[in-house]
Amino acid sequence: MDFPGWEKDYRNLYLFLEPVLLIYQIGIRMYYLIILMASPFSRRASQWISGRRANKSLISLWSTDKNRRTLWMHVSSLGEFEQGRPVIERWKAEFPEDRIMLSFYSPSGFNIRKNYPLADLVFYLPLDTPKKMNRLLDQLSPDIFILVKYDFWPNLLRALHQRKIPSYLISARFRRDQYLFKSWGSAFLRQLRVFRYIFVQDEASEKLLRSFNFSQVVVAGDTRVDAVMTQGKRAKGQEGRKEKVIIGGSTWPEEERMLANLWKSEGVMEFKEDWKLVIAPHDISEGHLTAIENLFGKDIVRFSRCQEPMPEVLTQHNIILIDSIGLLSSLYAWADIAIIGGGFGKGIHNTLEPAAFGLPVVFGPRWTKFREAESLIKIGAAFEVNDQESFFSTMKKLCSDATFRAESGILAIKYMESQMGSSDLIIRRLLEKW
Repeated sequence: MDFPGWEKDYRNLYLFLEPVLLIYQIGIRMYYLIILMASPFSRRASQWISGRRANKSLISLWSTDKNRRTLWMHVSSLGEFEQGRPVIERWKAEFPEDRIMLSFYSPSGFNIRKNYPLADLVFYLPLDTPKKMNRLLDQLSPDIFILVKYDFWPNLLRALHQRKIPSYLISARFRRDQYLFKSWGSAFLRQLRVFRYIFVQDEASEKLLRSFNFSQVVVAGDTRVDAVMTQGKRAKGQEGRKEKVIIGGSTWPEEERMLANLWKSEGVMEFKEDWKLVIAPHDISEGHLTAIENLFGKDIVRFSRCQEPMPEVLTQHNIILIDSIGLLSSLYAWADIAIIGGGFGKGIHNTLEPAAFGLPVVFGPRWTKFREAESLIKIGAAFEVNDQESFFSTMKKLCSDATFRAESGILAIKYMESQMGSSDLIIRRLLEKW
């Protein structure tokens, strides 16, 4: 795939980018020193350092194979992996003999997915210096590179371009307030021309990039929709339950406090005997689990202490505290209303998973950076709450009005169905090279 003037534009870019890169090279090394000094005191920093040291032996075992095509996908952390996973799955189903490499920047993503079965190699991305990136590409020799969302590393992108490795950006979303669109970030914005295609989630991102003369932009939607819609189906026996279930997904203290006040409020939850509550907190440290137990009192039970499967647990207990990771996406199948955490902090967590199960979704005001949340609110499938009072009124309406609740869930499903197909579109464009 060629674009008129693309190669020339990119050569000219480096005449402009070199001074910026010089400052960047100094900054990236200072960044490494800061993490190194923090590693004795920070578990996350320690994992960042030790994981990259382990890369040497891990990558040294990798052998190139000119007879097999190799796709390399890089993600920042677990959330970006979930966006890239549908593309890997479809690619592997179409080309089972191809090899897949998966790299992470964050320890949280690597630790959870280091044994991902569809990847032949899972590793940490090294520090973004010219020497490390050139050596990495010499060792890996990928045929195609896919970056998920916006983990842009200038030396990596430059090394990919110098080797003429086809590179693609997927599930990206751009806003005018991002650093790329500020005067000091313009050089890094221009470097995005290394991508043969930039697959964005929405029309606003496309319009913004085209205003900066990017022609290789395609609106493909959010690849996570394909993934969650595959799993978002209720099994037999989950429909028609007597108990109705509210689930708090990835909750933080603010949502947990509001849920506790809701549960204790007779004026709001006078129909409480028909409902059960499941809390899956973002933080499952012992101290935080104990704090949640203190909020709710004797009625709450940890899921790990229950011997029965979920149907019996819901029958026997009023409030269930999920004290392990990896269960939340499957628990939505048992729920009727989802409260999503993070909306009173840095930003809401995943709303697509509950929407895929046809649940009305409730969250705090920090949702504006999330396209799907905005869309779900507009169609009446999601509800913003700003304080305890608005939370009470929203929950009373959803809990007491079965018709309203069901209609909101149907709207969520219809929205999700309308967003499917992103992964197929991306793969069709990737295959244009071959």
